[in-house]
Amino acid sequence: MGDLVDEDGCPKVPAARSPSARSDSVAVIQVAWTSSPRSSAGVRLPTRTVHHEGVVAVSIHRRVAKSGGTTWVVRYRDPIPRERTFDRKADAERFERSVRHQLDTDQYLDPESARITVRDGAERWWPTVEQSERAPSTISGYESALRLQVLPHLGDRRLRMLRRIDMEEWLSVLRAAGYSNSTIHAARTVLGMVLTSATDARIITGNPLTGLRQPKGSSRTRNTLTVEQVEALAAAVDPWWRPFLLVLAYCGLRPGEALALRRKHLDDLGQLTVERGMTEHRGVLLERDTKTHRFRVVEVPASVLAELRTHVELRVGSDPNALVFTTPFGDPVRLSSWRHRVWDPLAAELGLPGWATPYVLRHTAASLLAQSGVPVTAAAVFLGHDPAIFLRTYAHLYPGDLGAVADAMDAASSVRAPSSVARVDFAGMARRRRQGMALTCTFESGCRDLNPGPLDPQSSALTKLRHSPRVVAAP
Repeated sequence: MGDLVDEDGCPKVPAARSPSARSDSVAVIQVAWTSSPRSSAGVRLPTRTVHHEGVVAVSIHRRVAKSGGTTWVVRYRDPIPRERTFDRKADAERFERSVRHQLDTDQYLDPESARITVRDGAERWWPTVEQSERAPSTISGYESALRLQVLPHLGDRRLRMLRRIDMEEWLSVLRAAGYSNSTIHAARTVLGMVLTSATDARIITGNPLTGLRQPKGSSRTRNTLTVEQVEALAAAVDPWWRPFLLVLAYCGLRPGEALALRRKHLDDLGQLTVERGMTEHRGVLLERDTKTHRFRVVEVPASVLAELRTHVELRVGSDPNALVFTTPFGDPVRLSSWRHRVWDPLAAELGLPGWATPYVLRHTAASLLAQSGVPVTAAAVFLGHDPAIFLRTYAHLYPGDLGAVADAMDAASSVRAPSSVARVDFAGMARRRRQGMALTCTFESGCRDLNPGPLDPQSSALTKLRHSPRVVAAP
């Protein structure tokens, strides 16, 4: 017992460990004092300590002033020593219980962080975005959403005071201002990341945007050019840029991917290896991975391959790393400058609609693939898309498939016309089964199903019904 009390008979308080000696599993808040306080007469006063995960987390001390007044002090570490003084013991105990509950439920927050605003949190979070592996265009989009939609409305609000109703009101203000669903979604995404960062930093206990449903943007079809319009562009453009335009329209490359092509990417088999993309960020050209971070091989159509090879032999250096498409002076192409100097005047001359941009040529390639009957999976690989994303983007380009679905449903329908009712010839199927004959069922797709096994006639007929058997009209 002598090791547990000091010379005055007061319990010894364990000394706080240094940060280097503290395990990650130990609570951050620890006691900063190793002895009980003394009165003005030099006599130590009793203290009450609360332990958390094996270390002293909070302690209550009685303090007697020289004037004879008594106050109660709650001391804790956060991670620096802190204390709060109360005139009444009940108030001190209530605060101590509050801190202890926050520790036990892992919800303790620094009291000084209550003054941090959304603007402060965004400024602390933003360097992590600039140093990430996100595409420059993505970073620019985040910066624009933060500057135009988030900070003007919520920048001066304290993070600790934000509630779900505040988020709903903010989104309502953006919708009333006429912003599109995609713009509102981008702003919500950026604010959500700021709030998540604040949650991880223990500034707030939770993200008020979590679980808040955002209306989906209205789907729209992709505008495409016709083959005649593409050929008109190729005929009117300067011969230097003709191969570039043909590669965009008939190979389906993104403009940045085409501008990053090098001589080594065109092989003897007439295939292009697409593995990089050229982007412009704040006036600086950057060469990065493709949008999907995966390379792909594109088969160049024969009509385009001849002109592309001629262009490479006459205008591209012998270095394997030489860019395929450059300016006439040999400099890398800035897409924004090329659009201003070449594309926009050409589109105006040919009377193309305002939505016709260089990227529309990629949508045109997808349209040509659909018109040619190329399967969705093959078209997705050709364009460097996931099949699910390809279908979500270009499903409207496959109207023939919808017609086939309608025909199939019409064939499977039991009612063909008011005076004609379709039925399945189950009797003939059962009769052939009893006679031991091979049961033949012709499907709408034209395949034949041979099942000579001795199955129950009615059970077999129901099985065939699931696979749309041949139907005959009732007399």
